[in-house]
Order: sequence, then C-alpha cells, then structure tokens
Amino acid sequence: MKEKIVLTKGKIEELEKELKLLEGTKRKELGKTLEQARLSDVSEDTDAVIAVMGDIEKVDLRIAEIKDILENAEVLSKKGCSVNKVQVGSEVKVKVGNKTLSFNIVSEVESDPSANKISDNSPLGKALLKAKKGDSVKLQIDGRDVEYKVMDIC
Repeated sequence: MKEKIVLTKGKIEELEKELKLLEGTKRKELGKTLEQARLSDVSEDTDAVIAVMGDIEKVDLRIAEIKDILENAEVLSKKGCSVNKVQVGSEVKVKVGNKTLSFNIVSEVESDPSANKISDNSPLGKALLKAKKGDSVKLQIDGRDVEYKVMDIC
C-alpha cells in the first residue's frame, strides 16, 4: 500500500483542474497536430511527428502522475491551531538569530520554498516535525550549525 499524501483541498482542486485540462484540451490539440504532421508530404515533418509524439508522452506521464497523487491524496483537515506539535499543515514561526521566519509545513507535492511552504521531507521540515513551542532544532547548513527556535505553531 502506498503512503498517503497529505494535501490541502485547494491543491487537490488545482490538480483535478490540471488533469481535466490535460486529458481534454491539451491531449486533443496534440492529437490534431500529430495527425496533421503525419498527413504532410514534407520529409521535415518527420521531425515534427517525433516532437509531437514526445509532447504527447510528456502529457501522458503528467496525467499518470496526477492520477497517482490524487489516488493517494488525503485532504488536510485543519480545525484551528494545534499548539501541541508541528505537523503537516502547521504554520510555524521560528527564530533564527535575530530574525523571525514563518513556514508552512506541507507535503512534497505542495512545497514552494519561495512562498515559505516547505516539504515535510526537507531537512528543515523533518527537523521541525513533532517539535513543540519553545523547542529548538539544529541543522548543519554550509558547515555550520543553525538553530531554529519554535516560537509559535498554528
């Protein structure tokens, strides 16, 4: 049995929308393009056929990937704040030196470091999981120890 992937309802809806687009519009467009390239008399269109077939393969792989994610998805149910411990779905405020930073702990599928959404499988995500308010976790970054003190969990 595969491990469940915890996702927000919004991410599941986003993936379902992408799947619908890929299976519908995108796949049909590529099918038409392939048919046109095959019917052409020009020898250069052999390259076009190969390119379109590569695009179809990429779309099919993405469709399979999304279906796999959705089959194993578990909706993150966040009912208020859990101040007991950091878990997937938590917003964590940490103090690093003089700075206070906020992170959302999410699954790998949803991670986006530029939006402060870090994966539960990233080094920092793993270190923070199950930490409690007031706990400190240390990571070695570029050969030096960096301490993250958990200030708040929501």
